[in-house]
Amino acid sequence: MKDSKTFATIADIVIDSFKIFCGFKEEFENFKKEKKCNFKRIDKLEKDLYNLKNTTHFICREDISQKKEITEIDLYDLMISSIFHELLHLKEYIYILDKYEPSYLLLEKRFDDKKLDEFKKRFLEHSREIVGEARLGLPLKMQGINELVDDSLILLQQIIKINSFDSQLIRTLYVCREIIDRVYPNGGLEYLYNRIYKGGLVEGYFSVAESFIKSGFRQEAREIFQKILDLSSKLKEGEDNYKIKLDYVERARLELTNL
Repeated sequence: MKDSKTFATIADIVIDSFKIFCGFKEEFENFKKEKKCNFKRIDKLEKDLYNLKNTTHFICREDISQKKEITEIDLYDLMISSIFHELLHLKEYIYILDKYEPSYLLLEKRFDDKKLDEFKKRFLEHSREIVGEARLGLPLKMQGINELVDDSLILLQQIIKINSFDSQLIRTLYVCREIIDRVYPNGGLEYLYNRIYKGGLVEGYFSVAESFIKSGFRQEAREIFQKILDLSSKLKEGEDNYKIKLDYVERARLELTNL
C-alpha cells in the first residue's frame, strides 16, 4: 500500500490547516477565559499538526537548505514545523501543571525543609523551578503560538491566491465553507474571497461554478450561478472593482441560460 502522502495536494494542506488553526483558536479563546488548557484537545492538535507537517514536507520534496529560492510553500512548511514544536513545549507545560504540580504541592505540605535530607531539599527546589517555569511559560507559549497561527493564515491566503487556478482547491474551499466560517467568523468565505479575487465573492463563486462544470457537477454549478445573480442586487456602483463584479454577474447569467 502506498503512503497516503503520495496523493497529498495543496487542497489537503489548506483544509487541514484551516481545521487545525480553527481548533487552536478555539482553545486560545477558552484559555483567555479559563486560564487553563485542555491536555486532550492540545494533544489531538499536536497529532494533527504532525501529520500536516509531514504532508508539507512531502509537497516541498527537497531540503530547503539546498534550494536557491524559497517559495511560499517552503516558508509555510517551516512555519508549520515551528508551530508543531512550539505545541510540543506547550503540551509539556500543561502536563506538568495537570499531573506533577498536585504531587509537588503535597510534598510541600508534608515536608519541612529544615528536617529534610539535602537530596530531598534539592528535589523540592527543582520541582518548584519546574512548576514555576510551566506557570510562567504556558501563557507566553499560548500567545506565541497564536501569533504564529495568525502569520500562517496570512501566508495561507497567499498560497491559495497563487493556486487559484487549482480546480480541486477552489471546490474544496467552497465545500468546506463551514470551516472557513469558523476561521473567519466575521466574514467567512466572503472575507477569504475578498483577499484572493479582485471580484471578491462574485468572482470566487464564479470560479467554483466553473470548476463544478468541468467536473460534471452541473446542478451544483446552477445553484452557484444563481447565488451570483442573487448577489447582483447588493452591488453598488462606485464600490471597489464594481465593473469586474458586474462582468461576472453577466457571465453567470449567460452560463445559467446555457445550462
